[in-house]
Amino acid sequence: MDLWRNCVYDLRYAARTLARARGLAVVAAITLTVGIGANTAIFSIIDTVLLRPLPFRDAEQLVRLNETEAAPGRYPFAGQDFLDWKTQNKTFQDMTLFGWARDMNLGGAGTPEHINGLPAEANYFSLLGVSPMIGRTFAPGEDEPGKDRVAVLSYGLWQAHFAGDRAIIGRTIELDAKAHTIIGVMPAVFKFPAQAQLWIPLDMDSKSLGGRGSHWANAIGRLKPGVTLQQGLADLTVIARRLEKSYPNSNDKVGAAAKPLHDDLVGDSRESLLLMLSAVGLVLLIACANVANLLLARAVARQKEMAVRSALGANRGRLLRQLLTESLLLSLSGSALGLLVARAILTAFSRTEGLGLAQFTVQLNADVLGFTFALAVVTGVLFGTIPALRTAAADLHEELKGGAGSSVSPGKQRRFTSNVLVVGEMALSMLLLVCAGLLLKDFTRLRNLDIGVRPQGVFTAGVRLPEEQYKTGQQQFDFARTLLEKAAHIPGVDAAAVASHLPLEGGSNYYAKVRGSTEPVSNQLVEMHSVTPDYFRVLGVRMLAGRTFSAADLQKVLALDAQWLQLTEDGKDAPPDKTDAMVFPAVINERMAKYFWPHRSALGQMFSQGSDHGPWREVIGVVGDVRQWGITQKPIPEAYTLFDGDSRLVLVLHTSLPPTRLRAPVREALAQSDPSLPLFAVRTMDEVIAEHVQGQQFLSVLVGAFAALAMLLAAVGIYGVLSYAVTQRTREIGIRMSLGATRGRVLRDILVEGMRLAALGFVAGIAGAAAAARVMASLLHEVRPGDPWIYATTGGLLAVVALVACYLPARRAAGLDPMRALRHE
Repeated sequence: MDLWRNCVYDLRYAARTLARARGLAVVAAITLTVGIGANTAIFSIIDTVLLRPLPFRDAEQLVRLNETEAAPGRYPFAGQDFLDWKTQNKTFQDMTLFGWARDMNLGGAGTPEHINGLPAEANYFSLLGVSPMIGRTFAPGEDEPGKDRVAVLSYGLWQAHFAGDRAIIGRTIELDAKAHTIIGVMPAVFKFPAQAQLWIPLDMDSKSLGGRGSHWANAIGRLKPGVTLQQGLADLTVIARRLEKSYPNSNDKVGAAAKPLHDDLVGDSRESLLLMLSAVGLVLLIACANVANLLLARAVARQKEMAVRSALGANRGRLLRQLLTESLLLSLSGSALGLLVARAILTAFSRTEGLGLAQFTVQLNADVLGFTFALAVVTGVLFGTIPALRTAAADLHEELKGGAGSSVSPGKQRRFTSNVLVVGEMALSMLLLVCAGLLLKDFTRLRNLDIGVRPQGVFTAGVRLPEEQYKTGQQQFDFARTLLEKAAHIPGVDAAAVASHLPLEGGSNYYAKVRGSTEPVSNQLVEMHSVTPDYFRVLGVRMLAGRTFSAADLQKVLALDAQWLQLTEDGKDAPPDKTDAMVFPAVINERMAKYFWPHRSALGQMFSQGSDHGPWREVIGVVGDVRQWGITQKPIPEAYTLFDGDSRLVLVLHTSLPPTRLRAPVREALAQSDPSLPLFAVRTMDEVIAEHVQGQQFLSVLVGAFAALAMLLAAVGIYGVLSYAVTQRTREIGIRMSLGATRGRVLRDILVEGMRLAALGFVAGIAGAAAAARVMASLLHEVRPGDPWIYATTGGLLAVVALVACYLPARRAAGLDPMRALRHE
């Protein structure tokens, strides 16, 4: 009870003491608020993403499954292979197959809307171990043809489109012109995959799953209890080898890959999160050093107070407890306000898609609040211990009689401690500034990177054609041609085209076979995109050799398509002698030309999609390389074919007007073509590029903000140390000036003292920054970790800031009146 009363007394006394020193308390609290708040925000993200299991039943048993091919990397599943894996394995409780979140048209209730729907096997939700918020999930057999007209809504779609109506179960909606019954709504925490707004059954009919060589699907497995990932992978590898022997044409070099689902979802975000945690940790250390310096400065003024309390019977432990209570009260106040800073940072994170964390729901939960409290306590002890020891160690006799020992010796000890803290602040600031500079330069280069197209003045928008209405390629092509004609006549449009995909947003690929070559099918994947003739002109893709597509090429392709349909009607295979004579025109990129025909012209050469008997693609032109799979991925061989129909198409327009002014006219053109179709992904090409560097931009801005804050705190720290030194040395400076020292000499001496501290911190910071830059090399794409320009620039910036911080107290010292300084006590 006495201990409790003493603690309450200490808190009341600490509050009164800090109230009397309001300036110090406010500055210290604000400094700690930023440091603790930033650490709380980043820890809450790391707690959700890295430390907690996924919100699924026994999530540690869930494994992401992939196939491997001749080319390096992991690849989607072939549906037929999945069925064999599922039935033949001995180490998995179950497996589930699902597609990719795809564009869908949601109708049946007002204006048509674009959504992302995910087709999944009936056991998808049960394997993951998640339950709906209302209604139910898929029942066994609902992934069979005729039984698959049901849908499960995400929480976000339910709220946005159906206003959270709990009576939604049983209502009919239209998805791509097909009626579906809503059977359930998932809880807000379920975001797998992040892009999915709605789930529908995947047609698991063997014919619908496609051939063994068609890799298009995703799969997850649940290991049996006690089975390790290595055991499961070994089991699947045996199955893959068995399939390779049974189906050598389609499964040659096709292997198995398995990875914990949690690791697969986190992906490359781990490095970014750890970098941010390191950055905010350094900022907090600098903040602690600054507050410690403030308290050290105040300690001198309180030494007489401590001496009096000691003379009245307070022992050293009692004084230490009182001083640490004040430090803890400061840090707890900072942590309470820091929660507001943390919430603001988390709000910014939730709006940033480029970090790959959209499938995680980050909240300030009990664990995070506990972390914040613990951090506040550790911080209070960290910055409060040294000042408390200095203050409580006051010499009772010297302080009470005002002797020389009370003014000289403690001052020197205090200055040494403060100097060490400032050197540490400068070193940590240099480290953070270099990391931020590298990230910022990398982002700038990525943002201005030549991706192979001219983005200025380019408008893009997507359209999804329901296969229920547009069943044939000819119908899809006719729609695209009509829309293209209407768009081309919009005032301000210089050129118009349709494509299957946009640059940076992926596509499909295959292994190519060069006609006349005795070599087997290449292990190099070839990207495939279908475009209309003006595509290259709209996007400004460089023409290197030959020509692009013409109207005559289009007529030839349409005739060959009709011939192909005749050969393959009723699902039969086309005769090899017929396909060998079929030649389609193709435009390839420079990388493909150099890879397959390195010592000769690629014009007139022919290749196929891995077949020895065609159909063949004849190279009529070579264009510059375009980055198709993200801005950081180097171009690979790529072939363009003529657009002859697809259920998904992207409209690209080049305009002399601001591209955003085309939104309304293009929507009107689409409404005239088919009013039931919504326009989606309406963006300029500049916006497309910006989306792909959003994560890098956010990371560089956040670390840059922390670095700027660290530099400001370091500047305040060195300013405070020198200001205190000038105050303590006022009499000394007066004596020196009365003996003939000039103002310039005094100014120089104070500047040299401050810049010496900055230089020591700079040298230590350089060494730390070099090590940190090597660690974060995986986050850099266009900049080397040892970029000398960054080190020179950040060092120069820090030197200028330090010089300004030193100059202000030095100027005050040089401006002292010698007579007044001599009378100073």
